[in-house]
Amino acid sequence: MKYLSISAICMSASLALALGCSDDSTSEGSGTETDSETDSESSSDDEVGMTETTDSTDSTDTTDSTDSTDTTDTSDTSDTSDTSDTSDTGETGETGETGETGETDTMAAGTTIYDIQNGAVATGTDVLVEGVWVTGKRSNGFFAQEEAGGQYSGVWVYVGNDMDITGLEIGDLVDISGITEEYNDLTEINASAGEVLEVGAIEPPAPDLVTLADLTVDVGEPWECVYVRIENDPIDVNDLPGFDEFEVYDGSAFGLIDDYLYSLISDGAAEFPNFGVGAAFTAIQGPVNYNNEAFKISPRMATDFEGYVEGPPAGFGVDDLIPGDLIITEIMYDPAVCDDSNCEWLEIYNNTDTEVDLMGLRIQDENYDEGNQGEVQGTLLLGAGEYVILGKGPEASWGYSVGAGAYYGSGASFNNSGDDRAVILNSTEILDETALYEGQGSTDNGVSWKLDPSMIDASANDDAANWCWSTTDYGDGDLGSPAGVNEVDCNANLP
Repeated sequence: MKYLSISAICMSASLALALGCSDDSTSEGSGTETDSETDSESSSDDEVGMTETTDSTDSTDTTDSTDSTDTTDTSDTSDTSDTSDTSDTGETGETGETGETGETDTMAAGTTIYDIQNGAVATGTDVLVEGVWVTGKRSNGFFAQEEAGGQYSGVWVYVGNDMDITGLEIGDLVDISGITEEYNDLTEINASAGEVLEVGAIEPPAPDLVTLADLTVDVGEPWECVYVRIENDPIDVNDLPGFDEFEVYDGSAFGLIDDYLYSLISDGAAEFPNFGVGAAFTAIQGPVNYNNEAFKISPRMATDFEGYVEGPPAGFGVDDLIPGDLIITEIMYDPAVCDDSNCEWLEIYNNTDTEVDLMGLRIQDENYDEGNQGEVQGTLLLGAGEYVILGKGPEASWGYSVGAGAYYGSGASFNNSGDDRAVILNSTEILDETALYEGQGSTDNGVSWKLDPSMIDASANDDAANWCWSTTDYGDGDLGSPAGVNEVDCNANLP
């Protein structure tokens, strides 16, 4: 099967009309050749390497002598029976009809994908790559690879929207003519004005076994577009950053699983129930795509995932909650271990009977200012009846030995002098807010303000009488009980 773009088909048709070759009973252009029966005996030699063609040069067509007698067809040197026909110089026995006079003279025939990926062939070169196999496809292109595999063996082939490749299957062997390009730092063969020719099929070879550490952005280039496989028990699903991608950890590094060829999140509900953070696999395979400055494995179908273990039942998101479902139980508004801009924190209690994902939870102060708020950006699962601390600033600037569950950025700064409160919201409403606290000068430096553990209620925490300052040193000199039940005692040095 030969795949041509519409523009290439039109070009070929225009050339044929220009040469007057619509009548197979005459020679091309001259109108004088009549000995078609004798010359047709050697016409099959001109089609070496072609499995299918729609041109009149088919070896079974005994009415056209001109193709077999054309000495400008350099791919077949055994046919010398006719030297009079010099009007057809656009056809080669190896690549089929190019549609342009002499096009293959400047093409880098015999090029391998290794040559393209390792830089031996310059970007912008016309190339002919032969006998490579299809490892994965979508409507506008496909991944192709040398059978031997290994580093630098794969490439993306772009065909555009005019070439119909619906008949192309994984395992098909193809010859590709096109131009080498770099598109958003992904190496590709642009075949949108060239052609893709099926020349056979093979049982797909096994993928190359790699680790996610091999695919990090600093070292992953040799594996770009190569069909690979990662294995570990387990490969944990670590995060759902959006765009139907997900992050996994294979014991060596974190890496992204792409939805370029198949979306598990959109299309895999039946095969992968309760998919989410906490789910796991034992193996994942597919070609390596590159976009947004990351190498990502692109599975092609559900069977490219093996050993699936369901994640925990899906919990609520913050937009499923109502006021009182989350309770603020502690706030560190004046830390001593590090400065306020990096180490303020608040403690949240899940007052529901189910797990809640805190992604999207917003943090404000008493000004209720959306322009100066923090937000939980990634997945953060908080079990029923559990506590978590949310830290201010980026993780890299966090000064405590006890880590926060999430870091909400630079917004929502709490006043050391008091007359302030902590507020948490989902996308539409306030879920909880504390009573106003009063600053105590230097005596409350490094001491958290905590809710009485017997008063964990959305109404009770509105009353400052149910709050006091902490007494427990939690490891760095500051006093508090982050991510745990608050102590009953109050600090005797503070009111």
